[in-house]
Amino acid sequence: MNIKQYLLKALNSKEILDLLPDKKVYFLHANNPNKDLYLEYEIINEYGTEYSEGKEDFTTYIIQVDIFSKGDYTECEEVVKKVMIENGFNRDTAADLYEKETKLNHKAMRFNIDLPTSKG
Repeated sequence: MNIKQYLLKALNSKEILDLLPDKKVYFLHANNPNKDLYLEYEIINEYGTEYSEGKEDFTTYIIQVDIFSKGDYTECEEVVKKVMIENGFNRDTAADLYEKETKLNHKAMRFNIDLPTSKG
């Protein structure tokens, strides 16, 4: 299973996009986003978790979703959590941060998921 496609499909949920001024999520880095509220995501780690006959059957992916905002991002945070859990992700960690350079609030949320590897 392609994690990038799976993750993009989950984060492109209407519930999430309706909250974002740009109506899009950004992989790795947003170029010139609306600074009122935007979302970036990335895959920060992956590793094999189940093997049989010397082949990896399942991969664990560690995902980070970053919400940046000039103001309160609580609604977006709650919707992202809900959507990710509905799509089979487990919550790992989360941190409320402030970016001094950009003067933006930043919510960093990490999730993990085990997915079967492609057979072929």
